[in-house]
Amino acid sequence: MKRLVACFLVLSVSILGGYLILTLWRGVSLYLGIPSEENLLRATRFTPLNPNPYYRLGLYYQLSIEGRDLNQSLHYLKEAIERDPFDQRYWLTLAKALSRMGETKSSEAAIERALFVFPTGYTGRWTAANLFLQQDDFEKALLHFSYILANYPDRSNMVYEVLFRTGQDPDFILDRVVPANPSSFNQYLSYLYEIGDRQAATEAWARKVSLGYRSDRAETLRHIDFLISGGALNEASRVWGSRLKEEGLPVPSDGNLITNGDFEREKMLGGGFDWKIIPAPGVSILFDPSVVFSGKKSLKIRFDGKGNVDFHHVYQFVSWEPNKDYLLRAEMKTQGLTTKSGIKMEVVGVGPGLQAASEPLTGDNGWRDVTIAFHTPGQSQGGIVRLRRERTDKFDRFISGSAWLDNVQLTEKR
Repeated sequence: MKRLVACFLVLSVSILGGYLILTLWRGVSLYLGIPSEENLLRATRFTPLNPNPYYRLGLYYQLSIEGRDLNQSLHYLKEAIERDPFDQRYWLTLAKALSRMGETKSSEAAIERALFVFPTGYTGRWTAANLFLQQDDFEKALLHFSYILANYPDRSNMVYEVLFRTGQDPDFILDRVVPANPSSFNQYLSYLYEIGDRQAATEAWARKVSLGYRSDRAETLRHIDFLISGGALNEASRVWGSRLKEEGLPVPSDGNLITNGDFEREKMLGGGFDWKIIPAPGVSILFDPSVVFSGKKSLKIRFDGKGNVDFHHVYQFVSWEPNKDYLLRAEMKTQGLTTKSGIKMEVVGVGPGLQAASEPLTGDNGWRDVTIAFHTPGQSQGGIVRLRRERTDKFDRFISGSAWLDNVQLTEKR
């Protein structure tokens, strides 16, 4: 029993001794409790070789509303540095205090020492860049922002956010800031997509292409979908066409603005100006090789008769020119299609108001030529072509039966 007690005492003394050594070596202080001025001053007397209380006093006099005193902050920060000159935090905090006091040369010297201690760290580079930016020394700030972009790409959004908030021109950012490699261009584009800056994204994409940096399919589709969401359908269409050619896929010809209008492929690129086919309750949608108008497939839509379906789940974005006359043509067939609210083709403009529809089909119909003639508004860049069945308030409202769609074409009227 005595041996057990003795072992326990030896272990306790060892732990306490180790802790005291650790506090002196690393500045760890677990006994401070609430970091008030009184507690911190007491800690400097209790462990005078420990740099941490001095550092925290430097922070206290720099940040406290009531006790703010930059001269006192400098005094204690220098005391902390004297005890441990290899802790980057001490130098960075000193640089901030000196910058607030207008001592830019001394602040820059403190930054240099901080980076000498840990030249590859993110925190030092980020603090240095922002201090130089506050001092209107953009060239020096740019050196550190560029380092972050090159070595910490996951933090790139923060750099671009600061640069945009300080009013830096997107052309300047492309010329001087974005590192010249595909990955960095993708990071920059990703930031522009998040903030919704379509013009800057268009310019960045064009620069990326001019530098010969290739984009994979997912990157291209993200750019196309971003442009579409911002109403820039003409530019999106140009990028789409280039991608189709790059992958050796068929490009709509004879002035037809519809992609895969004969449904011979279940998808082209899987986004952008492809057909969007969205699952809908009570509806099955499939490519049907057994019923076709031309080619090898058509698109079949089958309603199970259990719902009053508001159907708009097959659609495609299209790009057109403003103030032009267009004609949409499609072949449609129906079988046993119930209710008076049948299925039809519809054109809806993106942006300026435009909506036009064909006559709805119900019951049994062989292949019918369905057409919509429309004029595009000024400033309009495109819209949506979709298959449509509207919900109805009639007693006979649950729709059943099937419809087929094939040979969809959208052309300018000459």
